[in-house]
Amino acid sequence: MIMMHFYLKNYLIGRWRRRMAMLNPIKAFLKRIFNFIIDKLGIVKEIFYIGGSDTLPPPLTQEEEKEVISRLKSSNEAKTILIEHNLRLVVYLAKKFESTGINVEDLISIGTIGLIKAVNTFKAEKNIKLATYASKCIENEILMHLRRVGKTKTEISLDEPLNIDWDGNELLLSDILGTEEDVVFRNMENEVDLCLLNDSIQKLNKREYMIMKLRFGLNNTKSFTQKEVADILGISQSYISRLEKKILNRLKKDINKAV
Repeated sequence: MIMMHFYLKNYLIGRWRRRMAMLNPIKAFLKRIFNFIIDKLGIVKEIFYIGGSDTLPPPLTQEEEKEVISRLKSSNEAKTILIEHNLRLVVYLAKKFESTGINVEDLISIGTIGLIKAVNTFKAEKNIKLATYASKCIENEILMHLRRVGKTKTEISLDEPLNIDWDGNELLLSDILGTEEDVVFRNMENEVDLCLLNDSIQKLNKREYMIMKLRFGLNNTKSFTQKEVADILGISQSYISRLEKKILNRLKKDINKAV
């Protein structure tokens, strides 16, 4: 038990240090943002730093962004410029999660990490707009944090039985919450070649394909909850949850082999 706590402590410290290292290029810049008076955001038209009249850098024009992106692979300065000029996007997206009870300043901090990841992994050849890609990375970073916080605050085990479905199977808390694979799947749609994902999906059998289509809105169709999919297909929610995890794991493995 002592060794387990030792390794867990080292793991958490290492993780914290890695996250802090990501912020070093714009550390001083971010400090000014995190001290920002958030409650004024809904009142003023411009976003100001605390203690000054300077506003957050405006978004780059299409031509400016294209020029900076062309230098992205060889210039840390280009990365910093893209991060600084997309911080308004972080603030905008962070405010969408105010109702979660997490301090908005914390959400901005977490969202900024997502923005940094987006800039560090952005590939112009994918023909995806940086703002679109960054938005997904920012939202995913915040959502993953909310999931971690939710698991920390709740004392209930994810394997705690909540109910029994009509097939006699126990419905677990993990079946309701979903899995990390949910986020992985949404990341796949933006971070890997869509043709690879499509090839993997085509290997699914008819029922597996239908589950993915209904759950994640493939081919621009409406997405449904696990409970709704279970009702549509006439099977239990717990069974849908288990099938979903199995399918997503298989898709991950197929795509990892292809890239």
